Amino acid sequence: MPNELNHIIVHVKDRRETGAFLAWLAGSAEAPLEWGPFTQVTTSNAVGVDFADEMVPAEKINLSHLAFLVTDEEFEAVLARIAERGLPFWADPMLTEEGKINHDYGGRGVYVRDPGGTCVIEFITKPYGEQPSERSTRAAVATHGGGTGG
Repeated sequence: MPNELNHIIVHVKDRRETGAFLAWLAGSAEAPLEWGPFTQVTTSNAVGVDFADEMVPAEKINLSHLAFLVTDEEFEAVLARIAERGLPFWADPMLTEEGKINHDYGGRGVYVRDPGGTCVIEFITKPYGEQPSERSTRAAVATHGGGTGG
């Protein structure tokens, strides 16, 4: 696909709180921008993550997922910030392996929830490979009983 992602809108319970949380967690030196009904955090590759809290009623917000590829040093800093606040964290996107990180694809990964609980934020040190990780394969077998097509 020749297109570049410019921005994405993520519906949350409190846009300013989640924007500040992501900026803090990612170690951003810049405060989130207020842009009309959005609070925007801009990634290092210039993608705007726009948080909105007035477009969808809180009880109708679907769980969102944001994933960020970081260096080993940045990952360590994220883990330190998680520990600093005593935040719960998980090794998997289903949030079943609490207090652990994963080592998928020869890297490390961690998942946390935003303060409103509607957005799972993932930090990984290696991009996903062409094949599913052993952990995700085990989860699929457990979820779907080992068959294909679920």
